[in-house]
Amino acid sequence: MRKRWTALLCATAVTAGLLNGCGNAENAGNTADPGNVVAVDEVQQEQAEGETLYIHYMTCRNENDAVILSMQDVAERYHEEHPELDFTFEVESIPDRTSYLQKLKILGASDELPEWFESDPDTWVESISKQGKIYDINSLYDELGVQDKIFDISKEYAKLNDGSLWLMTFQCNTEYFFYHKNMFEDAGITAEPQNFDEFIEACEKLKAKGYTPLAVGSDWPPLRYFAMIPFRMTGNTYIENAVSGKGSFGEEAGLKAAEFMQKMGDFYQIGWTTADSNTMTDLFASGQTAMIYNGTWALADVTDENKELLDDIDYFTMPVYSENDGTAATDFFANSGIGTAVRADAMTDQMKDFIGYLLEHYADAALSHNILPSVMPDAETIAGLPEIYQQVIKDVEGVAQYAKCWDVVIDSASVEPLEKETTSLILGEQSPEEWAANMDAIVKENLENIKSE
Repeated sequence: MRKRWTALLCATAVTAGLLNGCGNAENAGNTADPGNVVAVDEVQQEQAEGETLYIHYMTCRNENDAVILSMQDVAERYHEEHPELDFTFEVESIPDRTSYLQKLKILGASDELPEWFESDPDTWVESISKQGKIYDINSLYDELGVQDKIFDISKEYAKLNDGSLWLMTFQCNTEYFFYHKNMFEDAGITAEPQNFDEFIEACEKLKAKGYTPLAVGSDWPPLRYFAMIPFRMTGNTYIENAVSGKGSFGEEAGLKAAEFMQKMGDFYQIGWTTADSNTMTDLFASGQTAMIYNGTWALADVTDENKELLDDIDYFTMPVYSENDGTAATDFFANSGIGTAVRADAMTDQMKDFIGYLLEHYADAALSHNILPSVMPDAETIAGLPEIYQQVIKDVEGVAQYAKCWDVVIDSASVEPLEKETTSLILGEQSPEEWAANMDAIVKENLENIKSE
């Protein structure tokens, strides 16, 4: 009898980046005709008759990621309670996102997708959903009776633009600026920045006092900074129009953000372009930088053994931009990490039973690994959580409009160019106008390629 849920490591694995990376709208039903009405093939029949469940889970998370560890804990418990089941939960970890996406697209094109795999709600997921290759998660939640047990943000974040839901998510995150209180005090900063002018002023004071204001690593943090002013000005309208070709990256919100980014480059640590997420975290934790922008998936790095914030650490949310902002101060980045799709023809009754069990027990498992789950803990559990965790849950529930991650909403072929163009902009190698023109051209070309496929 098989009993495997240890991580299968991939030779392409390199330093893991934090993947994130977010609402109260009603869940729209999925409408793709081929979706989930699929014939039970011989493999499914064999699984049903032989009490077999095999899950090959291809992930771009590190094998030691808290989400993966939490799932493995639940999978082991499920197997212990179902000794008659020939059960395999096998994780293939490919933390290098470029390598991961390359392999995923190859498998998709050859109809060899694993039972579970990860993706953002991008144009590729939209395409394979219309081909009936993945299961309708909105319908699955209905079938399992768990719609009201999943945080709204954990459903909204994973939806396509048409409101359909094809991805499960397993985290409930907000993002904050964490800072060292003693450095702020030493630099004469008496209050947390409320707007971007005050934020820049705080960075300047810290730098003048000899501190490095901000720790940055990996590709995603600069894109978060970039998104802040456009989000405050327009909600998500600017980025949605820019990545779809309906608008331009050169609109006012984008150019103001580009100017802001060129200022930010003065406040990042030396060598930030080659730093990874671990370096970023270590710089802040060791007191080499005054601030870090990070998500609540990294709370373990700023809390003590009791899961309370360290004495010298505090945090603030995304600043406002002006009195005419299109979003409230309580709106900012909230997300659920990268989503997980289930191959349509792998969705047997046994698979549904396991997913139902996973969602029932996942909250406790995730909290034991210091992350907030997409599944709501019960009221008693929430009441017993440390203060910072309770506050995060309140913040998540208070977000009326969440900021969309640029590297999630843009087509996957444009993600790497966006990262490279942004780095070039921050380094002063091109002007805001040049950056915008380059991005418009890149998006146009890649959207045309998608249409021709």
